[in-house]
Amino acid sequence: MDPSFDDVWAECEDLFVQARQRLTTLKSPQPAHVVQASVNALFRATHTLKGMAGMLGFPRFSQAAHRMEDIFDLMRQGRLRSTDSLIETLESGIQALESGLDDLRRGRPEPDDYLQALRRQLGELEALARPPDGAVLDLTSLLDLPPDALKALSDYERTRVTAVLLAGIPIHGVSIRLDLATFDERLRSISEAAGVQGELISTLPLEMHDDRDGLFFLLLVAAPALDLPRLGVLPGEDLEVMELADPARVPAGLKADPGTPAMPAQPDATGAPTSPGGVPLDVEVLRLPAQRVEALEARLMAVAQVRDSASLVLRQLQAPDVERPMAMMGEIEAGLLEVQKSLLQMRMVKVESLFQRIQPMVKALSRDMGKPVRLSFQGGNLELERSLLGRLAEPFLHLVRNALDHGLEGPSERVAMGKTEAGSLKISASQRGRNIRFDIRDDGRGFDLARIEARGISMGLLREGQLHSSDDLHRLTLEPGFSTQERASQISGRGVGMDVVRAEVEGLGGEIHISSEPRRGSLVRLSLPLSRAVVGCLKVRCGQQAFGIPLSHVLRVQASPFALLGGSRVEVLGENLPMESLQACLGLSEPVGGQRLLVVLRQQGATADTGLEIALGVDEVLGRSELLLRSLPELAQAPGIMGGSLQEEGILWVLDPEALMGLAMESLMRRVAGV
Repeated sequence: MDPSFDDVWAECEDLFVQARQRLTTLKSPQPAHVVQASVNALFRATHTLKGMAGMLGFPRFSQAAHRMEDIFDLMRQGRLRSTDSLIETLESGIQALESGLDDLRRGRPEPDDYLQALRRQLGELEALARPPDGAVLDLTSLLDLPPDALKALSDYERTRVTAVLLAGIPIHGVSIRLDLATFDERLRSISEAAGVQGELISTLPLEMHDDRDGLFFLLLVAAPALDLPRLGVLPGEDLEVMELADPARVPAGLKADPGTPAMPAQPDATGAPTSPGGVPLDVEVLRLPAQRVEALEARLMAVAQVRDSASLVLRQLQAPDVERPMAMMGEIEAGLLEVQKSLLQMRMVKVESLFQRIQPMVKALSRDMGKPVRLSFQGGNLELERSLLGRLAEPFLHLVRNALDHGLEGPSERVAMGKTEAGSLKISASQRGRNIRFDIRDDGRGFDLARIEARGISMGLLREGQLHSSDDLHRLTLEPGFSTQERASQISGRGVGMDVVRAEVEGLGGEIHISSEPRRGSLVRLSLPLSRAVVGCLKVRCGQQAFGIPLSHVLRVQASPFALLGGSRVEVLGENLPMESLQACLGLSEPVGGQRLLVVLRQQGATADTGLEIALGVDEVLGRSELLLRSLPELAQAPGIMGGSLQEEGILWVLDPEALMGLAMESLMRRVAGV
């Protein structure tokens, strides 16, 4: 694909993220104006996608986006009411378009119809929205406006007036006088403030036949009531508010059935309404070429290195008046870190956007397969680079389909096994130093290792009579073409396509690990390196050297009433844990008198109820710090070290917590063996 279209692909991805957020907003009761704002945004997003697909030369995708745009247009006109089944269909449609875009980006041909699986549901929605005998209800005559103003309303504005009155919401008119020099900025500001309190249906120019200077406007706002101070009107702008239409005047036979009471909007600190996920409903997006951000990052890195060198020179001067310059260097370091973090965040998107793609698919598969599923997510607020998350989407969807199709049993089989009728699927994301870890865990039947072994022997991948470990058999499912299924499932095939998942993960420099227990479930773990990471660390000192331990693995910091030597046992939160000196782990000289400060680390195991905890002895705890890790190629093979940073007190080495725990266990085993 032509790289000149990279920005277009990125904008399409943004549109899908926004669409999923808006659909999430529609899932819970919201004020009418919040619902309408979300529907309008969905309409604009699909309209933009339609145009971009045409520009990229994908006519069938453009047709599919146009059909989704038509559905959202029916909703914004008030001809389709938001229901659970409607939202489910819309989610499936957006998911179909997003999956189709992924396929196009990978060079796959266009299907005949992206929305083939939803053809019946979309047809039913369009039929439901069709007015009987071509009649169109119009209640704009209930507005207390002169005929010329009524004629100025567009067809869309007429449908919105009708819809809000049928929903029992009054319509207010806000007239205001604005200075000619600033009217555009002030009108925008007041319109945004009115939109926070209700739905801004229309903005009409007014003619005032008096001697007042300025431009006059009338805003039509649908809201139960208006809080005038929140409109932010300035002195001299002559604000007047009137009720233009009372829903009580709507004939009883036309009124809509009362629905669920709307929940009040939850404004953020700026007063802007937010979605349930805390995302502002209207955010200005500024798009920058990735190359420009990379160049700025490189320049900042060079400046940071100059700062580090200058700090070291100042430390070596040992002059009496060096204290203030050192303090200034510290402020520069803090400022550079904040700018670097901000640049990093420009590349980032929340893992939640991936979870939002999975949720509707699981819901649809659960219904189609007759397998009730309890789906849960953890770590959605974690942020990853957009490019990394984009490449993970297809492998993730494949793994989830496999878990539902082959991992989870049917409800009757689960009940017979003493399990709950609904299966459990848990997906979590966590940061482990410079790695990101995804766990996909189900409580199904687990992998049939005997069947995998037999299949591997029949395919010539294993030798008959040779002992094969469970790890060997689980890894076998990742081989190209391997499957225990005699026939491919329409949904998935455990093994079929798993080699594609492995290839994608390994192409990102990561690893995939599979484990399972019969009748208890399976775990698929993906571990991927982060090319850039801001890591929160606990700073400790051993001897004259400072180290950083990622907080993701720090369970507790504890002081001992007496000094402890490596190899001792210590009680932590009721558990008796082994203790090892951090110096011993890193091959440094241990303090003769022992250590009183303990940093307790925890490493989560491959299953939910397993893990490893160990206490490390340190000389001093220096506090917490956030570090933008810098790659140190010369330390690529150094055991226990994953990066470092030049600090005012010298070099701060950042430790790899899992490698560190492995070194601690090896050191303890050597003590036991007397080596």
